[in-house]
Amino acid sequence: MLKRVFIIIFIIFISVLNANSDSNNTKKQKEYQLIIEGVKHLDKDDIAKALGVKESSILKFWDDKKIIKEQFLKNLKETLKSYLENKGYFDAKIEIIKNGDIVKVIINEGEPVRIKDIKIDSNFKIKDLITFKIGDIFEADKFVEIKDKIINRLLENGYCKYKLKTKAYIDLKKHSAKLLYKLDKDGVCHFGEIKIVKHPKDISKDVIYSRIKFRKGDRFDIRAINESYSSLNQLNTFANIQIKYNFDNNRSVDTNVSLDKREKLKRYLLAIGYDSVIGMRFKGLWERRNFLGNAKKLTIYTEIAKNNKKIQSSLFAPAFLSFYGYYADFYISTGYEKERIDAYKLKRFFVNGYFDYNYKNWDFQLGLSLENLQIHLYDNLPYVIGGTFNLLYPYFHITYDGRDSKLDPKNGIYLSWYNEYGLASGVDGVQYYKYILEARYIKSFGDLTLSAVGKVGAIHEISGTLPASKLFYGGGVYSNRAYGKKDIGIVTSNKSFKKLGGKSLLNFQLEANYKLYKKLYGAIFFDSTMISEQEYNFKGKRIDTIGIGLRYKTPIGPIKIDLGFNIHNRKDHAISIMLGQSF
Repeated sequence: MLKRVFIIIFIIFISVLNANSDSNNTKKQKEYQLIIEGVKHLDKDDIAKALGVKESSILKFWDDKKIIKEQFLKNLKETLKSYLENKGYFDAKIEIIKNGDIVKVIINEGEPVRIKDIKIDSNFKIKDLITFKIGDIFEADKFVEIKDKIINRLLENGYCKYKLKTKAYIDLKKHSAKLLYKLDKDGVCHFGEIKIVKHPKDISKDVIYSRIKFRKGDRFDIRAINESYSSLNQLNTFANIQIKYNFDNNRSVDTNVSLDKREKLKRYLLAIGYDSVIGMRFKGLWERRNFLGNAKKLTIYTEIAKNNKKIQSSLFAPAFLSFYGYYADFYISTGYEKERIDAYKLKRFFVNGYFDYNYKNWDFQLGLSLENLQIHLYDNLPYVIGGTFNLLYPYFHITYDGRDSKLDPKNGIYLSWYNEYGLASGVDGVQYYKYILEARYIKSFGDLTLSAVGKVGAIHEISGTLPASKLFYGGGVYSNRAYGKKDIGIVTSNKSFKKLGGKSLLNFQLEANYKLYKKLYGAIFFDSTMISEQEYNFKGKRIDTIGIGLRYKTPIGPIKIDLGFNIHNRKDHAISIMLGQSF
């Protein structure tokens, strides 16, 4: 346990060092301690942030000392006055006292401006966006934010032509405000011509069009433009991505796409880490973007650890197939790995290729995989044999992602259906069906986020015997957080399980997250795993887990730390760490 806690602290410490490396290279400026006094209703931390106070390191989140650089002192009073007026405090009194390395700010907020009346005249649904209420303190930033949300909703629903009037009538003597929202939407707009006006010579227009998430004639939606930016950027080949659109041509919205090529198209990664379960781990990656043109990507990856060794090469070719404006990407990878878990040792050579087609929230994959397996079992079991296996299986994978974000979703659903069909090949081949259905649901209520995941899987053997590596296992951040990845085999009671996996799987995860402090969230969760050795048997014993966790929000997703316990056997517990959202 102490080793795992040490690892967590070490990872966070290294992350903070990297995040602050650039600032350490800049010229050191004189710093002062800022003390804020007198405020009764406003938040001192928000005031300090507006004045230029740097945020504390996450290693010192308990330290509320506020440090401000000398460059922000010159206009300190003007900045503070502007902030207070923006928050509705026009009569606030400010006193600044400087004594050595300490700057004290004393604020008398005075009487705020409160909202007396709100009038809405609209032929489009906007009432739910106007979050001001009678008696609320008027905040200018919030007023502008509401206007932006109204415009954004119009553009999301295809209304690029509209007349919008938002006014705030302020009476400073009476400390009151009257708000007016008047909206007249016009007809629906549609996407018009899509022109690529600038692009790298060695990248075809088909590759670019394959990343544009709208077509001529589609109802206009600003989200489709934002998704196109994201999709083009994910190719890691383009720079200065611009998608310009105009509303001048009646209700037809023409777009012009302009792209440059990145200067640096190679990426290297070397990483050494330690985990109390798997020991030392080394990872290496070499990546060449725009390999032989058309934004193809060649990647060579290796991982070496005590119980796992892997080397893999992969090639990604966007817009490999095109058919009347519909595009499919192609992926192919090949590699070799050695793995050791509690039940067996595995050597695997594999080749995997698939086509991928994406349409709005839907993703369709159709692939073919070849594997040569050599499995050595530690225990001889009658229903599982080790030895050599040659597997050839086509598969398809369909997903629907209706969440509001892939990095850190707050609302929405996610559905996944995976089907694999093993083709028998000689005496060491296996013929089988494998199905996995997964559903996720996430819903937020202010600072509270509730999440649920359900997963069901089944394997049906037609001929031959399925190798141990193809069976269902439980444990890990996406399954049961009281155990490590693939720790749980066939469940025999709520306290015990076998080392080898089974042919039927049920797994549920429930979680509640609540904001504790700024970017720090707390979590409680419940995980349940059922694995049976029989086909289509979903009434077996379960391993149930409860736990607590912390989440720290970052621009690339939350850092999640979880501590899970088996409800019926508290000795079985695990700490798990991940970057990103598992829901």
